[in-house]
Amino acid sequence: METFQESELREDVKRAVAELGFINPTPIQAETIPMIMESSRDLVALARTGTGKTAGFGLPVVNDINVDVVAVQALILCPTRELCLQIAKDLAAFARFRKGVEVAAVYGGAPIGQQIRAIEEGAQIIVGTPGRTLDLINRKKLKVDLLDRVVLDEADEMLNMGFQEELNAILAATPENKQTLLFSATMPKEAKRISEDYMNDPAEISAGHSDAGNSKVAHQYFKIKASDRFALLRLLVELEPDMYAVIFCRTRREVDGVSEDLRFAGHAADALHGDMSQAQRDDVMNRFRRQRIKLLVATDVAARGLDVQDLTHVINYNLPDAPEVYVHRSGRTGRAGKEGIALSIVTGRELRKIRDIEKYSNISFELKDVPSQEEVYLRRALRFAESVKAAKLDDKLAGFLPEVIAAFGELEKEELIQQFLAYGLSDLSKHLSEQRTVQNDRRKEEKSKRGSGSFTRLCMSAGKKQGYSVPQVIGMINRKIPGRKIDLGRIDLQNNLTYIDVDSREAKRVVAAFVGVVDKGQELNMRIFEGGASIGTKPPRGKKKPKQFRAGNFKPRTKKKHRKGGK
Repeated sequence: METFQESELREDVKRAVAELGFINPTPIQAETIPMIMESSRDLVALARTGTGKTAGFGLPVVNDINVDVVAVQALILCPTRELCLQIAKDLAAFARFRKGVEVAAVYGGAPIGQQIRAIEEGAQIIVGTPGRTLDLINRKKLKVDLLDRVVLDEADEMLNMGFQEELNAILAATPENKQTLLFSATMPKEAKRISEDYMNDPAEISAGHSDAGNSKVAHQYFKIKASDRFALLRLLVELEPDMYAVIFCRTRREVDGVSEDLRFAGHAADALHGDMSQAQRDDVMNRFRRQRIKLLVATDVAARGLDVQDLTHVINYNLPDAPEVYVHRSGRTGRAGKEGIALSIVTGRELRKIRDIEKYSNISFELKDVPSQEEVYLRRALRFAESVKAAKLDDKLAGFLPEVIAAFGELEKEELIQQFLAYGLSDLSKHLSEQRTVQNDRRKEEKSKRGSGSFTRLCMSAGKKQGYSVPQVIGMINRKIPGRKIDLGRIDLQNNLTYIDVDSREAKRVVAAFVGVVDKGQELNMRIFEGGASIGTKPPRGKKKPKQFRAGNFKPRTKKKHRKGGK
């Protein structure tokens, strides 16, 4: 299938696709559409955000609805209200020339009565979030006994958000002879279990991971000190005044701090996170889609299902821990064949994450130099000059031109330009002059070159259930081994175990320092972890009691409250 017009889709669906401007299918669409339509076989499709998967399942769903049957024939489940509404909107666009095909969205945080009426009025396609969908099934308002297809979109995200029980209950209520389509960016064990329990010999397709580096997204990163994050963000935003971006932060508190500081600096920015009410989130998203907000600062959870066209940038204020999350984030720009830029602000300790992402997704990162304030001034001044040259004089204002010319009559050409520049960029000059200078973190780079360049994985017999956090683990290691700090890589905190990547030259030293150490009533039993087997060191002879590490003596580092202006 090289073009949509060559596909087996109905003519009225092809017409809708053509009017939407779609000509050539994306790789995931080219594989899924024929497979879904030509057989009733179940399908597992691994596809990242931005690969066009909605049309991949949506076009066959719209195409195959029987308009003579007034019953729900297709159910599409997705993780968030925002994604639910977006999918419903897309399907309605695909069905615009198919008379009798009705689409309804059902989700929490909205009056259930209106959604019940939409179902009763004959919607054949239901797009829903798991909680509200199950509620409607239990109320016997959503009847699923005549379902032909069930689609699980972003299955991994639904499972991450704790919808395992709801999904199991919904799938158990549906007919056995339906076609089940599972779309996911990753395949966690819970999603694997769904495919085994509720799918019959599914076909498997993978698209959008290995080719992530071949998209039109430029992946760039800046290496700085952690204290310079916001100062660098300000420079990047000022350097691109037309930026339309999502800025990802790790915590809700950081989202609020960054968005507030951007607004204080005169930028159209706002926050999106899980502590906001649904009405607040809807208001923010509506303003962002209309570009009244140009910079949306968000957490990953709040941004799930975010589908906004024409984003110029995605900025990682903090890199995510999982490479697949980075691919999700960066996939929100550079869509529909357009170019986009994914920028990441990275500290020396986070360089390993860059390498993990490159290995996972075939992405190639470019290290960029931090822009100077002078570079920002020059870029903005030239843009301002171009804007002034391109401006058109309104006829009403033209009548006052002689008086205005007379008002400037005493100024020479250079003086006039100087005054225009001073007036046009005065706010920029004021804000940047108050900001600290940001530099590339060369010191960290030199330190990494001095290191061994490789890590050894250690395993500790304690984890989340014993009350540990990553900062506590780092603090313990620094406390037990004074002097020069040991280079640490990834720290993977499990329920009862913690895996720690340390500089290979220091691995035995770390193991030796923790011999016999007990903390929180648990012997830590630090050892080298190799291929599922552990190699430890024996306690020294004559030692009767294990050393007691007092958690009370350790004060975990807390993130400093975000300072205004990046100072």
